[in-house]
Amino acid sequence: MREGLGLRGEWMIEIRRDGELIKTLHYKNQLTAIYQGSVLNQLKGVSAVDLSIKYIAIGTDGTTATENDTQLYAEVFRSTPTSKTVMDGYMQTIWVLTPEQGNVRIREIGVFAGNATLQADSGSLLSRVVVDIEKTQSLEITMIRRDYVNI
Repeated sequence: MREGLGLRGEWMIEIRRDGELIKTLHYKNQLTAIYQGSVLNQLKGVSAVDLSIKYIAIGTDGTTATENDTQLYAEVFRSTPTSKTVMDGYMQTIWVLTPEQGNVRIREIGVFAGNATLQADSGSLLSRVVVDIEKTQSLEITMIRRDYVNI
């Protein structure tokens, strides 16, 4: 018998112009040591970081993601998720950037929990992914993140 607990996160990013889907991108992200340590401490019964996803943020730095990242390198915008839903074996978080929001060359996306607020660099970074998306006012971007728990 094989037994174990596996965590992983994936992104599907849909880019629309005037409501029409023009591109779909797929990324695997880097979970952080903060996330891993919090899960292990919760199993141990020790007070840990609140893992509830509170904010998703974008930044402009394309430095390679590592498990030791604790914040985005150049955060420029963050907001609360549009929805969070638990499915069979994963949680899906959706975040929509409207045409008016986040009009920069997006190079990094981060998921924040713990004591996160609207203030940049606040909270605990659970995961980070490096992307390359030129966001303009003519585009709406839907970011769909799935956190999988495998046993």
